[in-house]
Amino acid sequence: MSIKYISFDLDDTFWDVMPTIYRAEDKTKEWIKDNFPGVTKVMDTDTVIDLRNKILKEDPSLLVKISELRTRIFYETAVMAGYSEMESHEMSQKAFQIFINARNDVKLFDGVRETLVSLSNKYSLGVITNGNADLKKIGIDHFFKHIFSSANSGAHKPDPRAFEALINASNLQANEICHVGDHPLNDVKGSLECGMKPIWYKNDGAEWPYDDIDVPSFEKWKDFESVLEQSY
Repeated sequence: MSIKYISFDLDDTFWDVMPTIYRAEDKTKEWIKDNFPGVTKVMDTDTVIDLRNKILKEDPSLLVKISELRTRIFYETAVMAGYSEMESHEMSQKAFQIFINARNDVKLFDGVRETLVSLSNKYSLGVITNGNADLKKIGIDHFFKHIFSSANSGAHKPDPRAFEALINASNLQANEICHVGDHPLNDVKGSLECGMKPIWYKNDGAEWPYDDIDVPSFEKWKDFESVLEQSY
């Protein structure tokens, strides 16, 4: 087998992300409502969308720095609601902390942890994610040699730079690295076009959109290692 390194996507590959995000946003909104009620009135309008667009127009780099972007939106929303700069800063920092703590309260898919334990004895492991999950908070950071988010690679998958950051850090050839993820474009097609060996994690109800691309896939994490060994 030529594979020496396996990189992974996180959201919707290791856990179901949207229910987690919704819970985190609900907890954050409840805290804001109790502590900065004026902000709630602004956040419940389309003004927040316009504000986000304005912030990104002023600083496009925040598109890949989603934690900074969310914090900035909290701050600007508080200022719009009439709070002082000091109050708005305090609100934005505390609100983001509540959000990110809840955002990292995830439930791993069945078999993920066991698979990582097994793989870590055979391969180097890494992460390439567009999200802002904190693997130390989640408790699985020790499995990974490299962790690249869009914030520290400066690019969103499927941008080649997102994959090249890990390829370069690994000191391996791209075809010695298998990338695993749920997104047909961001993970599979993106890594394939960079010369990596992709495996598609087929989430419930997902359909493969590319008739001209044939890659290995799996639906249950307990099956991943056998698919990897049979494919590469």
